[in-house]
This record gives sequence, structure tokens and C-alpha cells, in this order.
Amino acid sequence: SSGINAEWPLRPGLQGHIRRSLQDSGCPARLLNELMNYSHERKWPGGLNSLEMRQVNRVCYEQYVTRRVPGRQAVVVLYLENQHMDSPFIRNPGMVLIFAHGID
Repeated sequence: SSGINAEWPLRPGLQGHIRRSLQDSGCPARLLNELMNYSHERKWPGGLNSLEMRQVNRVCYEQYVTRRVPGRQAVVVLYLENQHMDSPFIRNPGMVLIFAHGID
């Protein structure tokens, strides 16, 4: 099973690589900046912002609708596609979840 990265700082350049991948896939600049602002667990919603909360809420976050970041160990979770999630699990307009051990 994959773990959501809880290590900071992220490997040098990882956020830059993810930003470029999203940009190359056509993500609008304004949305890209907001998504990247929420790419660290300290800015994730309360249901995800610590390893303990992720373990407790694992069943809930498995319900996300996600989009894989091309060529990266990360996914984008967009608010518009996840309105079925309760507020402790989503940010508007969305967030980037970076995985420490890959994506299944």
C-alpha cells in the first residue's frame, strides 16, 4: 500500500517537477499555483494533515476521485470532483498529494 508523503522538506526539486508535469498537461496557471500551495501536508485539510489522521481516516480518503500527475508519484484531488467528501478531507480548489512509496 502507498503512503502519502509526510517528510519535509520534500526531495529537492520534486515540487518543481510536479509543477512542470501539471503545466505540461495543460493545467491553468492560476489553478496550478493554488494546487501547489496545498501540496504539503501542513496545508492539507484536518482529516489528512498528519500520519495519525491519515491512518485513522484511511477508509474515507480511499473515496477520493484523483488524477495522476504524469510521470510523478503524485495525484491531484480537485474540489469539483470530490464534493462528496466531507470538509475535513478536501480543499477548494483542490490539492496535490505526493506519495513517498509510489502509487498503486
